[in-house]
Amino acid sequence: MHHQWENLVVVYLYFGGLSAGLFILSALCSLVAPARLERLSRVAAMVAPFPVAIGCLLLVFDLGSPWRFWRLFSTIEWTSPMSIGSWLLVAFTGLAFLYMLLWLLPGRVRRIRLGKRYVSLPSDATMLTLRRIVAVVGVPTGLGVGIYTGVLLGAIPARPFWNTPMVAILFLFSALSTAAALMMMLAARRADAVAPEVRQIEQKVLIGADIGIILMEIFLVIPYILHNALSTASQASSIELVLGGPYTAPFWIGFVLIGLLIPLVIELFEIVPLVAKKDHQPHGRLLAYLTGVQVLIGGFMLRWVFVFAGQESYFG
Repeated sequence: MHHQWENLVVVYLYFGGLSAGLFILSALCSLVAPARLERLSRVAAMVAPFPVAIGCLLLVFDLGSPWRFWRLFSTIEWTSPMSIGSWLLVAFTGLAFLYMLLWLLPGRVRRIRLGKRYVSLPSDATMLTLRRIVAVVGVPTGLGVGIYTGVLLGAIPARPFWNTPMVAILFLFSALSTAAALMMMLAARRADAVAPEVRQIEQKVLIGADIGIILMEIFLVIPYILHNALSTASQASSIELVLGGPYTAPFWIGFVLIGLLIPLVIELFEIVPLVAKKDHQPHGRLLAYLTGVQVLIGGFMLRWVFVFAGQESYFG
């Protein structure tokens, strides 16, 4: 069967959601506990702008006439999710790069040289205030981007596999979960650079957040399947694509098992001693990498299944 949307669209949806999740988690860490979670916030802020920028670039070249992409920004069509989403992505990407820049400028540097002139930088307190302002503005923008990656599919009512608002919410939680997984991997990479008690707090936050997000994903998958199976004949037929059809293994093994259940079990075994024992230390890089890679694979498989299976579903 010919698919209008191919793998580049999957990568675009995946990278867009990953950037949104990274920005949201970084901003929340900065707003809620700027001192204790400063390293997590900085790490996520450094990475957040790049996946969405790469994804948008790939999408541009996936167009039939890539050099005409600017026409998306020649007007705003309020009834078109793609038009609104394009402007939303531009705003979010700009905020993400600005947020990264505010984290890049080290506190001990008071002046930087621009050509032949020196420019004074804001004080540490001012930089903190600026980061918080961008974080407050960026969180709803990031939430919009995370939801938009699912709304883009749901806006095509002719495809019953996509035709439910639960797709957008599932994509948002998946974006947050993949972001938490990547943050765990990045934090584990330089775990020796921080004090053990700081490392313990970071792991409690990341693992606890990811467990909650994964549980929400599970509780969204179940009603999504029931909704389609018990709805119209077309929607019941579309859900068969993952209930015995060609996308059953990618969905249940790639997304549910590898991306949700196995990481959930590992993280539950990790979080219990972290909470129960004040002096317990995380099990190290290998476990963080193993869990993180599985969650990242699961997030990608979710979008791959939805993009391709959705194109094979139709109202009949």
